[in-house]
Parts: sequence; structure tokens; C-alpha cells
Amino acid sequence: MKVLLDHDPSLGKTFGQSNVTPLITAAIRGHTEVVNLLLERVSGLVELSKANGKNALHFAARQGHVEIVKALLDADPQLARRTDKKGQTALHMAVKGTSAEVVQGLVNADPAIVMLPDRNGNLALHVATRKKRSEVLFCPVYRMQNSIYLLFLPYKMQLSLLTGLFTFCRS
Repeated sequence: MKVLLDHDPSLGKTFGQSNVTPLITAAIRGHTEVVNLLLERVSGLVELSKANGKNALHFAARQGHVEIVKALLDADPQLARRTDKKGQTALHMAVKGTSAEVVQGLVNADPAIVMLPDRNGNLALHVATRKKRSEVLFCPVYRMQNSIYLLFLPYKMQLSLLTGLFTFCRS
């Protein structure tokens, strides 16, 4: 990889057959060293996404790759707010997985992302409740941020979340 990038850094921005960049591929597969090398050598790479709008952070968050999530956020702290075509942030993807550490890292990087709904009006907390992700729902940082922000949600959304949490806790 180093030899190729030394020869032609623009190779880092190429899209493969699956419409993915080398950074997205490395993020999906958990190759931290490759991610760090690409971020160091190829500028503007974090902005590239697949046709569905998902970027490397979406994939790393879903897969639970903590170190890659940290590296991507260090490269671009605003990446946490970027959405895919469904309006989902990396936090929406992270709560589908099982890494509370990734969820905490995303919330620590930008606490306001807990309040960003997707195109269907779902917060990441809705997704975590539906997926029954107790390790995420009871993550201390996430729980604290949601307790604060829940006060500012419209009543119907509060009711929806509380109903989902009640159902989750009973199962």
C-alpha cells in the first residue's frame, strides 16, 4: 500500500467495483494501520462516501472498530454529523452494533448527535430500543446525554421512546 501511494497518491481516492474507496474497505475490515496510512497520505478522503451516502465512519461504527472511529473523528470531527441517504449518522449505525465504546466515542465527540433524527424521525435511541441493544441503552455517557435531550423532544416522540423502552425492559 505504501509503495502504491508513494507512486500515485490519487489511488487512495479510487472507487472499486462495489463503489467503495480503499478507506471504506479498510474501515469495514478493521485494518487500523491502513486507515491511518490513507488518512496521512491522501487528503480529502474522509469526505468520500458510497452511493448510499455511507462513509467510512458509518461502516467502522457499525462494525465496532473503536480505533478506526477515533482516527476518522480525529481527521474530521464533523464526520459524526454526516448522514447517509436515509438520514442516519454514524451513531445510528453504531447502536445497531454491540460496541458501547464506539457509541461513547461518538457521543463524546459531538454530544448533540443524539438528537439528530433520520428521515423517518428516528433518533439513534429509537434504533437501539428496537434492536434491543441493552449494552448501548445502558451505556453511561449515552444514557446521560439522552436524559438531558429527552426533555426537549416533542411529546409524541417522548411517548414513542418510553413505550419502546418499556417494551424492551419487559422482554
